Amino acid sequence: MPKLKADLDLHKLEIFYWVAELRSFSQAAELLSLRQPTVSAHVQELENSIGGKLLYRIHGRVSLTPLGQLLADRAKSLLAFKRETVAAIEQFHGTLTGELWVGGSNIPGEYFLPQRLGAFTKKYPGVRPILRIGDSAGIVDDLLDGKVELAVVGYKAEDSRLRFEKIWDDEMILAVPKDHPWTRRKSIQVTDLKTEKFISRERGSGTLESLRQLLGKSGEPADEVLTISMELGSTEAIKEAVLAGYGISILSRIAIRQELADGRLVEVPVRELVMERGFYEVYHNRRPLHPNAQAFREFLRAP
Repeated sequence: MPKLKADLDLHKLEIFYWVAELRSFSQAAELLSLRQPTVSAHVQELENSIGGKLLYRIHGRVSLTPLGQLLADRAKSLLAFKRETVAAIEQFHGTLTGELWVGGSNIPGEYFLPQRLGAFTKKYPGVRPILRIGDSAGIVDDLLDGKVELAVVGYKAEDSRLRFEKIWDDEMILAVPKDHPWTRRKSIQVTDLKTEKFISRERGSGTLESLRQLLGKSGEPADEVLTISMELGSTEAIKEAVLAGYGISILSRIAIRQELADGRLVEVPVRELVMERGFYEVYHNRRPLHPNAQAFREFLRAP
């Protein structure tokens, strides 16, 4: 029966973990500032030390063997413990260094978190933030998978493994291009929306989920009110489509403040529809936060 020829080398284990996580030797080499042959050599030495193959490499694609999957799962916990221990020691000495893995859904990821992370690094210059942006459902999955430690998303899910705390109220508004006939009206009714082509975020988006909930509260189900002509994967894409005259949309005010200010987009009030939603900080309820992530949580709440 194969057995370990030597103690596990944490450095080699970390290199293997990033190859497994990224499914790429070249991307792992770039992330770790190593040459690709060096990464390959370390993984091969780790395979030799544990007496088994960790990765399949077929036609340039990397996948995990059963042993590789087992080791990658253990490596994630072990390396997280290493980071937490180092950060705790640094915090004890009054410093913070290392990486801060944060996730953000479309609106907070593009319009809120970059500025807050920038300000955070001024206070803690030794911390390097890494921000992943995606739809709310995808970011929540990243959090559950351990790819980010803390996230800000646009809806609150029912999951006992996660803790959601509201940190920001967002106003959503109906936006139309400057030459749209509705710009001459003081307001419209909810039922008027069905007469226009509506450009929507994709399924899994917190913006879309919030919009469905808001319309549901008005007594008009979204599927009956909205004539969705396109589903686009980002707020920026929707904004460009509306500017080009391909339809209308309901968007976060913060995302279109410049276009509203210069008159390229026009806000049209919708009678009897209060369009507000919350953005939520979310973290794993059963997993201790890395000191960097805990410090960033406290920073977000600072006046």
